[in-house]
Amino acid sequence: MKPYLLAVYITLLMLSTSIANAETIRWVTESWQNYTNKDGSGLYNDILRSVFADHQLEVTYMPWKRTLLEVKNGTADITGATSFVSGYITSQHPILAAPISVLLNSNKISYKDITSLTNYNGVWPSPYKNEFFFGLNKALFNGFSVQDRETAYKLLVSGRADYFLDTKALHLAWLEKKATSPSETMKNYDFQMEDISQLDLYMIFTDNARGQRLKDIYDNGIDKLIQNDELRKLYEKYHFLEQIPDFQK
Repeated sequence: MKPYLLAVYITLLMLSTSIANAETIRWVTESWQNYTNKDGSGLYNDILRSVFADHQLEVTYMPWKRTLLEVKNGTADITGATSFVSGYITSQHPILAAPISVLLNSNKISYKDITSLTNYNGVWPSPYKNEFFFGLNKALFNGFSVQDRETAYKLLVSGRADYFLDTKALHLAWLEKKATSPSETMKNYDFQMEDISQLDLYMIFTDNARGQRLKDIYDNGIDKLIQNDELRKLYEKYHFLEQIPDFQK
């Protein structure tokens, strides 16, 4: 075998051996548009692939409450992003500073502040209702929760809900999708979006020695991405600069 072919062969052999021996990290998540798209794109997916570049990252999409159970039981290693919750190991820094907004029909509601919502019926995603109301006076919000966001938007458009409480980025993604879809009609609706709070979201790990070790790898990886100015580029890629946590600014 020629020397250069032998060198290539050895390099490929070493690479394949390294990949085969790489530790598998089990990352479970719900699918959120532009954060954890099922095609593998999205801000969180990109960040985790970068942080765990020397590992095999195994991604499984499932409902949010199930991801929490899988990580708590140790059948998965990591999920997020979420606010501080007990029973898990939490990343050192938040991965997202998420503005929480209400999307409303301004033809129906004349909005000045959150007290303007008191006499109207809202809707919000049930898996995150405790997080979204963190720091807010829950008594000001009348309404109900639903399991999925598409149902919430349908209720808003049909008039069965007066406003929808969710993250600002997901509202913007929905509005953009509607604006570019010729089959959709938004007649008689003048949607208005108002920020009402902000939620810092973190990645969480199983509360055991393995979880602590993976959390340390994650934290160190985030620090390296910041030092190389690579983390900001990922937020720019998905137009999420507004959601960069304060420690990165």
